[in-house]
Amino acid sequence: MIRFAPGMEEALRQGDLFSSDDEAARFWSVDAPDVPYEETTYTGGARQPQRARLYRGDADAPTLLYIHGGGWCGGSIDLNDPATRGICSESSWNVFSISYRLAPAHPYPAGLEDCLAAFRWLQDAGATLGLRPGPIALGGDSAGANLAMAASLALEAQDVAALVLFYGVYGHDLNTDSYRAYRNGPGLTRARMVEMFENYDPEHRRERGPLIAPLNATDLARTPPACLIAAEHDVLLDDSRRMAAALAEAGTPHAFHVEPGVTHGFINRGRLVPAARASVSRAASFLKDLKDPG
Repeated sequence: MIRFAPGMEEALRQGDLFSSDDEAARFWSVDAPDVPYEETTYTGGARQPQRARLYRGDADAPTLLYIHGGGWCGGSIDLNDPATRGICSESSWNVFSISYRLAPAHPYPAGLEDCLAAFRWLQDAGATLGLRPGPIALGGDSAGANLAMAASLALEAQDVAALVLFYGVYGHDLNTDSYRAYRNGPGLTRARMVEMFENYDPEHRRERGPLIAPLNATDLARTPPACLIAAEHDVLLDDSRRMAAALAEAGTPHAFHVEPGVTHGFINRGRLVPAARASVSRAASFLKDLKDPG
């Protein structure tokens, strides 16, 4: 029998009632921290303009580039607004939340190329936005955590300040204990993960490529300090456990926490789920406690 954290069952029921992502985004952003932000664009991997939103922290604070989840096929800046607002408010870091090209219209490597382009665009153009130069942190949830980890493997190690990763996709093994335990949910199912992998990686490069399945990487020792937060009732729980173990074996400083009683996607449900706000606070504290990366 699944034991849910306070508010989690209500959040799941509420999620079934929305008729659109816009409606969901408006509902979940109620009571999110009030931080200044501005809409902008960056130049994507194919030189296309891509939407972004800059949440303003302290003027002299570093910047976190945040990548939304949605199985590489969906999701949005707006759906992640509660978490990105919370991280900005509680850490005082600037948060640059980005869109990117989505599968199946744009399979791998389009989304990753956009994330890398956003990072490099921030390095070059951040000063025009009033952002402090220096290393930039990468963060994301679910597929966004996958893209953040993949981007860190592709970038120069000294340029990436840290990683903030919520319930990420790190491997391609769909027969782990957590996949078997939660194959039918609640929330994300194994069948949905199969579908999303096929949309994002129709050529099955994930079986050998660390930029799709970062657990294939052989150079995790160069990974920056990382904060990994996982959901207990989630097919992807063992992905986070395995990544935490791999980082430990590589000697990479990291923090790993499994939030009990919650499901995949919970961090933006703080309106109803206190554990969501607690996990956002945990990530923000990780950033605040970092030695100044600049």
